[in-house]
Amino acid sequence: MNASSAPLYYVPWSPEEPGWSTDLAGIRGADWLMTQPGQKLVLVPQMQNYRQHPMAQRVRNSVVAKRGGLSGWDRGPVLAPWPTREIVGDLASDLRGRATAICVIPWGTDPLLTTWLRTRRAVSVVDGSVHPEADEPLLEPVVEAAMTELGQHVNHANALGSDLDKAFAVHTLLKLHEAGYRWNVDELCGWALGHGFTGAEEDRLRQYTTKVLEESPFRPLPTDPFAPGAIERWQDQAS
Repeated sequence: MNASSAPLYYVPWSPEEPGWSTDLAGIRGADWLMTQPGQKLVLVPQMQNYRQHPMAQRVRNSVVAKRGGLSGWDRGPVLAPWPTREIVGDLASDLRGRATAICVIPWGTDPLLTTWLRTRRAVSVVDGSVHPEADEPLLEPVVEAAMTELGQHVNHANALGSDLDKAFAVHTLLKLHEAGYRWNVDELCGWALGHGFTGAEEDRLRQYTTKVLEESPFRPLPTDPFAPGAIERWQDQAS
């Protein structure tokens, strides 16, 4: 289900490291980018903050762009400092297959980004190690089994917006909730981005999961597309 193929790297957020600073983190990311072959892209959330950062002086001959402004870049490695949720969604699809390698510079320990890095087994640019939490469970096993099946049911080109795709998503979440299972929204969405769901799907999945957890009604409630026994099936798969 995971359609991503570009190698994923990250600059660890390491305030406990002697001499570490956000400037150093940016420089590490810039140095990674300069070692990569191909047309280089720096994808930034804000131009002003980026231009004031030391990394901006180290990425020579690179395209620097905000989300949605990639007309000057065709294909190559991508450095993404301090990505927003929307940018993470774009990166999850390897920017529609155009990224040959990706490096993320987190700002803090954002749970959505951290979960996506863990799911994709991102590699540290500092020492080449896989993310230290990559092998730890992310979701309750039954929730993961249900989400895996959901990813197999839906058409990922529809952003969970078609009647059938919405029905599968909503009733998957409702059945889990009614059976007593819970989740962290950011972690579930980060897991989804790492397992073939698109950024547009993540946006709707966030809406659906939040609504279910808050026990807000869906009006209208989609028709349940599942045959009886879905929870039991997911429990069997999880065990």
